Amino acid sequence: MRLMAMITGLALAAAASAPGSAAPKKGEAGYDPERQICRSKAVIGSRLKRVRECHSAAEWADMKMQEQVGLMRKQTNGSAGCQGCGAGRDSPW
Repeated sequence: MRLMAMITGLALAAAASAPGSAAPKKGEAGYDPERQICRSKAVIGSRLKRVRECHSAAEWADMKMQEQVGLMRKQTNGSAGCQGCGAGRDSPW
């Protein structure tokens, strides 16, 4: 019985230490932009509820790029809600 527990423990340790099957990144061999990737996101206002979003690898990369560009624009142009502060800054109002 003790031998079986030891074998199971070693098998689990070997599986945990083995390199994971991480998905290839954009530009690497084996990258498939149409592969579906699902991620869980926490719902604001809840400690337990999560929402699962599934998109292709290309869509996830595009969303990440849009987020980075939006953040860069906000840092460059200032707060869009700040009226009259920062004359000459690009603002939608």
